[in-house]
Formats: sequence, C-alpha cells, structure tokens
Amino acid sequence: MLPVMAVDEEESNQSLRPLQGQLSYLQIPAIDVQRSSEFYARVFGWKVEQPHPGFDAPGLIGQWVKDRPATRDSGLLPWLNVDNIADAMNLVRAHGGEVLEHPTPDGPERLLATVRDPAGNVVGLVQLVSR
Repeated sequence: MLPVMAVDEEESNQSLRPLQGQLSYLQIPAIDVQRSSEFYARVFGWKVEQPHPGFDAPGLIGQWVKDRPATRDSGLLPWLNVDNIADAMNLVRAHGGEVLEHPTPDGPERLLATVRDPAGNVVGLVQLVSR
C-alpha cells in the first residue's frame, strides 16, 4: 500500500490559480446571447450559467457581451480542441454557425478548420491526430 500524502491547503489553492500569461477569462461578442450560449454549449460542451450570460469551459470562464462587435476578419483567433472535427463541423452547421475552412493537416499531429459562430466570430477547431 502506498502512503497517503497530506496536501497543504495553501499549496492546493496555489495549484488552482492561473499561471502567469495563462488565458483565464474570455468575453465573446454576441448579438443574441441565448443563441450564442446554446451554440457553444452544444458544439463544445460548455456549461452555460442561465439566466446570466456566463460560461464555464475547460480551464476558462467568461461571458457573452453585446457591447462589442464580433471580430469577423481580424483580431485574436481562439482555437478550440475537439475530439472529432467532422462531428464538430456538423454541430456548427446545425446550431446556426458556418464552416469557413474545411479541415486541413497542420503537420502530422493535428487537423485545423475555421468556423463562424452565430454572432459572426471566427473560431478555430483543432483535432489532435493519433499516430
């Protein structure tokens, strides 16, 4: 039997803190917050905080905002990991999004595609490819 190690509460709390430079909060422009929140919940499995415009995503929290226009052709481009890029693109289409670029290899380890959410934001999809 392996010994059980006690975890110092302060050390445990430190491990939950974001690292310097880590993306930790995201505001996503939305025209219709309900429609955008349903899109991200169904396509990426994000937990939506109803009736508030907030969400919990893996390693990230944030909210949809109506006071900022969508970035259609410039600005920061977030890339979200998906288990199956073809399934994700089907979900994008089914929930009001648009496929912009179909999957293309990015070296031997991943596939990349880009989509537009219902508000017009461009989002990258990444699928890791097993060797």
